[in-house]
Amino acid sequence: MMATSEVVKVSSKGRFTLPIAIRKGLSPGKDGYLYVTRVGHLIVMKKVDDLSLDEISTILQSLAKERGITRDLLMKEVERARARPREEHAKT
Repeated sequence: MMATSEVVKVSSKGRFTLPIAIRKGLSPGKDGYLYVTRVGHLIVMKKVDDLSLDEISTILQSLAKERGITRDLLMKEVERARARPREEHAKT
């Protein structure tokens, strides 16, 4: 894979346009999604469709840690969600 580099302008709202050579290489498609992360002074982008399960797991673990979501809390929410249909069914 060959590196492609260009200088782009960032607007006051943080928006910029991916150069066409980079867009063609990524092929994000119309209304596609990119995963963006910062590694030191670098910004790395990857098509969401190309993320592996391990990468998705790592991303979700990081987000959970940032938000203070523990495994216990998550399991309690799962149990609560499972109980709702049983409770609704019992009412009918």
